[in-house]
Amino acid sequence: MSFDGRGCFGAKYCESKIYLTEAMSKRRRSKHPSGKSVTHSVTTPPVIQAASPVVLVPQEQPPVQTSSASLLWVHAAMAALLMGLCASLYTWTADFPMAFDDHTYLKDNPFFRDAGNFDYLKDFNEFANRPAKIGSDPDYAVNAVLRPVAYASFRMNYLLDEFNPHWYRLLNVCIHAMNAILIYALVNLLLRTSMLAGQLQRSSVLFISAAAALLFAAHPLATESVTYIIQRFTSLVVLFSLLSLCLYFASLCVQSRMWRWVLRAGAVLAVLLAMQTKENAFMIPLLALLMDWLVMGTRLRAAALRALPLLLCMPLIPGLVFLTAAAQHGGYDFNAAMNIVNSRDAPLSHWHYFVTELTVMTHYLRQMFWPNGLNLDPEWPLYESLWQGPVLLALAVLGGVFLTSWSLFRRYRGDVRFVLGFACVIWFFMTILVSSGLVPLPDLVAEHRSYLPSIGIFILVACLLDWLRSSGLRSNALRVGIPVFTLLCVGALSWKTCIRNNVWRTRESLWEDTVAKSPGKYRTWGNLGAAYSDAGKNEKAVHCFREALKIEPRFQNGLLNLSNSLLRLNRPKEALDTTLQLINLDKNATAKPPVAFTLGLSLAGVGRYDEAVSVFRDILASMPEDPQTHKALGLVYYQTGLPHRALDHYQAAARVQPGDLQLQKLIRAAEVALAEKGRTR
Repeated sequence: MSFDGRGCFGAKYCESKIYLTEAMSKRRRSKHPSGKSVTHSVTTPPVIQAASPVVLVPQEQPPVQTSSASLLWVHAAMAALLMGLCASLYTWTADFPMAFDDHTYLKDNPFFRDAGNFDYLKDFNEFANRPAKIGSDPDYAVNAVLRPVAYASFRMNYLLDEFNPHWYRLLNVCIHAMNAILIYALVNLLLRTSMLAGQLQRSSVLFISAAAALLFAAHPLATESVTYIIQRFTSLVVLFSLLSLCLYFASLCVQSRMWRWVLRAGAVLAVLLAMQTKENAFMIPLLALLMDWLVMGTRLRAAALRALPLLLCMPLIPGLVFLTAAAQHGGYDFNAAMNIVNSRDAPLSHWHYFVTELTVMTHYLRQMFWPNGLNLDPEWPLYESLWQGPVLLALAVLGGVFLTSWSLFRRYRGDVRFVLGFACVIWFFMTILVSSGLVPLPDLVAEHRSYLPSIGIFILVACLLDWLRSSGLRSNALRVGIPVFTLLCVGALSWKTCIRNNVWRTRESLWEDTVAKSPGKYRTWGNLGAAYSDAGKNEKAVHCFREALKIEPRFQNGLLNLSNSLLRLNRPKEALDTTLQLINLDKNATAKPPVAFTLGLSLAGVGRYDEAVSVFRDILASMPEDPQTHKALGLVYYQTGLPHRALDHYQAAARVQPGDLQLQKLIRAAEVALAEKGRTR
């Protein structure tokens, strides 16, 4: 199988490079200057007259202007440029610390360290309910069921160097670079094999492919999908999705029947991997069908039959969602399945979510063209009606984008750039719909959700730029100015990406930036407080937790973290009052070991040792080897003049943490106290 100069694999004609003559042609008569009647042919894309009978007539490609070897060198140079650009923008962030959900879904995930915990095929119902049994978030099980491929990649990093962020982030950078290269390959393939490919110059094909890939690689909106380790979910699903599309359209260009089926089987495998990486791969089979119909010029029925193996993969995601929801809720419930990642007590209204997401879509579009105010955890109001001002404005913008692209498609339907541009507008709406329409999510806005949809917009922009460039071939200003303008945009976006990446340098800098942009959100204050607390800045942490509690007085994690910070500041009375406030909010709070542990420390701090001992013993009844509880109980016994009991618990903790130097000092102190006590007897 060889790649020829037309962008096809060893085929004289691409399978999709056919003219549907009766569906695409209308005859019109005009007068020749000599007075004779002459018939001209006017071509119309098959999307307009898809129902007409067809006769398949292959059309010769225009003469190849560049040798295959030269073209391969161009492609190789472009791939190297994209890899170099991504490396320069992101590799220096490799040692930045983990942040936010990196801890939740990796370091603090009770299932992650043992790969056997992810084997849900043994007992699906038990697995789906396992987090609830140990007092964890049910979303751990949902993630493991729906995203096993992504977790397998995280597991590989863990086996390599546990939780060192260096290798996690470098793999993310490699994935982003591969995505940029696949965008270049996909656009190149579509433009060379479209029904209208013969009308486009090779320079235009290269410009559009390169511009789209460079804009994607450099754009700061991608930082959350690359620098934010856990959002490998997003970048990896895009990798498999683009790979599936590339293999699918490459299969249309091979003459060998065997290779055609090999490539299509690869496309199916890639889309299955995408669907087991993240749920927004759901639309990829429909996207393949859309591109085949609109861009390649295949009749809709034929395109649907050809894409059938991909389309048959679509029930996988909703099937797993419904099975998991049924296991967790004790029966099939459509509303429970649609709110599978939301609180059971406060599910989101589907209508309110959809209406709100109309405004969010315009926010993503604005950030693609003007990436200012990027924010890890944005504040966003929940809208309830289509008639609210921001929603009406969003409808006008989204409708304007669609109608403008449709009108340009109708007007310039003989130009593959406008056909592809219109298809990419649909790409944006189709791919954004999964997270911003079909299933309500607890976070109304998240920048990483725009990673896949943005590809369609960047291809559209590249097509429009090339149209301006080629329409001004007689004008040096446009012919030279458009490529220069594009490079300047890539440079400006790269600079903005570096600035945004620098915000991720520490947890403190990240959450200081987020609080400055979302001051009315209790979660941002809580996370900034946690960052200060981990850095030993407990006074600042106390301030942040109290700000969070002003916004949301029932913020239980905020109360718990405030208690711990107060204990570190040696203010046990305030810590005890705060812990009791938490227990009043949740009568079962003491059943959670972190709350019980803080309560025990607070009681010991105010001299209520008997109650503290009782609390610590209750914790050890459920977690008999917990070293922190053994250490805390040992300290209480030591302070109350019982060094022999203190020594027992210190040694129990040391068996779990043999390298803990503080424990060794405590053991020696207890042994000395015990010896002195023996001598006094």
